[in-house]
Amino acid sequence: MGKIEKKKVGTAILIVPPIVLLIGLGPSMILGLMVLISIFLGLREFYHLCLPQSKPIEKSIGIGLGLILSVMVFYGEPEAIFLFFVLILIVLAILFMATSDTLSSSISNLAITFFGIFYIGFLLSHVTLIRNMSDGRTWVLFLILTVWTGDICALLSGTFLGRHKLYPRISPNKTFEGLIGAVLGSVLIAWAYAFFFIPHLNRRTCILLAIGLGLFGQLGDFTESMLKRSAQVKDSGSLFPGHGGMLDRIDSFLFSAPFLHYSLFLLLKEIS
Repeated sequence: MGKIEKKKVGTAILIVPPIVLLIGLGPSMILGLMVLISIFLGLREFYHLCLPQSKPIEKSIGIGLGLILSVMVFYGEPEAIFLFFVLILIVLAILFMATSDTLSSSISNLAITFFGIFYIGFLLSHVTLIRNMSDGRTWVLFLILTVWTGDICALLSGTFLGRHKLYPRISPNKTFEGLIGAVLGSVLIAWAYAFFFIPHLNRRTCILLAIGLGLFGQLGDFTESMLKRSAQVKDSGSLFPGHGGMLDRIDSFLFSAPFLHYSLFLLLKEIS
């Protein structure tokens, strides 16, 4: 294992236990605050990557709208959230009409700003939606442990066993062996966690959820890698040694959290 991989593992060992303890033992507002901080830092990195020439006011409004949307997702009614999406488009249209020096780039800048709000502000907010469900704390920990274990197993299996490139155009270091390791690691930790903390969960359902989380976690990783390749950078930032920025840390949750939330919603609806 190289120095970079060792640094990644060392940072993960320092970061993961405190986060798990805070979520497992702390009040729900702690998780909400973590999500808001992650969205703030993630959006800031996203706009730095994708709109490097954008004006500070454009980036600030995009970040602000993403944070407001996150709060509305947790506390608001669905109708209010749909209305706020319309409001976001209206605000961004007025903003870029007023601030764009060259109108030829205004539409693309508007679209990228809106994408960031949806991609980070809306998708990551599903973590708080899971927390608000029945046994939400247990399911949030299920999500975090399953996805992070998948990431670690992808790194280890890719490092030691990786032979066949998965999609070198986007991520030259990722392999099919790493993807298989991610899914297997997700299934094993999910099964063990459910055995102790969610004993009523059907084992087949547990395995299907774990496979979905493993796959969607890797899809989130690939999507962020596509953004970084487009911006021609290796990491979204340098917040975490060996791990890059906040966006590098939350990318695996951007698709996996909605997957788990809506899967649980359908599962609970089916049970009731």
